[in-house]
Amino acid sequence: MQICCTKDLQQELGIRAEAGFVENDLFCWSAHIITINRKKAVVAVNDSNRFGFVLFGLKAKEFKNLKELLLQGIRKCLADEKIKEEVIEEYLKAAGDMAFSKTRGPKYVSRLNKAVEMVKALSDRIEPDEVYQAEIARLINDDFIKTDKQSDYEHPHDLLISDMEEFAGDNIISCKAVNLRVKLNLGRYNAWRRIITPIDITFKELHYIIQTAFNWKDRQLYNFNVFDKSSKCLATLISKNEETYNTYTKSELLLDEEVRLSEYADKNLKIVYCYDYGADWKHEIIIENIINDYDKNYPVCIMGEVNTPPEDVGGIFGYIEFLKIISNPKHEKYNDTDDWLQSQGYREFDIDIINKRLKNILRFPVVF
Repeated sequence: MQICCTKDLQQELGIRAEAGFVENDLFCWSAHIITINRKKAVVAVNDSNRFGFVLFGLKAKEFKNLKELLLQGIRKCLADEKIKEEVIEEYLKAAGDMAFSKTRGPKYVSRLNKAVEMVKALSDRIEPDEVYQAEIARLINDDFIKTDKQSDYEHPHDLLISDMEEFAGDNIISCKAVNLRVKLNLGRYNAWRRIITPIDITFKELHYIIQTAFNWKDRQLYNFNVFDKSSKCLATLISKNEETYNTYTKSELLLDEEVRLSEYADKNLKIVYCYDYGADWKHEIIIENIINDYDKNYPVCIMGEVNTPPEDVGGIFGYIEFLKIISNPKHEKYNDTDDWLQSQGYREFDIDIINKRLKNILRFPVVF
């Protein structure tokens, strides 16, 4: 494996690297040293797909051990994409021993520089106590780029998966996942969705998944309550937006972005997600089963029925009245209600549209 170092990085390492001889871009990573928040960091990106990562807060002793740190970073960034461990090891074996070399030319340096610019712009997202910067890696790998192998702009993470599939075959992704049944209480009936998602998501990410699956707009406050089989509330999870509220609860109060679903993935537990405290839309989440070999790194809605109420419809009673009006074109309030509905950007349940959105919801947590 070839680590193609800029002059600044060579100087930091105290080496004078020569040109390398690796022909396969996939086995080459370009690397540069920068200063962020008065600390040294190394940005490394793959020469084939510009997929990369950042090592932060490196001191002299870390630079003496940079090869090992880079190897750990490569393993980590590939594992975060849910690439199978055996595929990662196969890749590292094929890439061979790590060696430092000069950068390989202007196009590779240009891609590296673009990643470096992004990292500098994201300096406020740096985790000061972490060497490997997971969130920064996710953000730079969500960028749009164009390489000489493609006609359109694509994300580095998609290009990486394509490269790894070409290298090792189609079945390169595997992770532990959970099969959820999410049921929204609408009074006389329920709207429900079955969702499979990687188990290591946070409750904040679960919030975005449910918002997307039920066509909500993420306009209201929400929380999660976790109950045991005796209906005792074990924990209440809230967002940062609620920290200023005096939420009354006898259970443990936690931030949703700091707790992972895997910590509560017991089939005997029930989770209730409440969205919009005024309307009190309660979603019962049941863990159906655990999947040990899920072949995707994103959630999928596999089944579902019944439309979601529009936002701000006024809770269950308002929704019942809404259905009465909208089902009768002769109703005196029909035209005004229909205009209001269209202004809401309301959509009926469409599993194909939902799954297109879910594919990237863990990378781009934006509900629309």
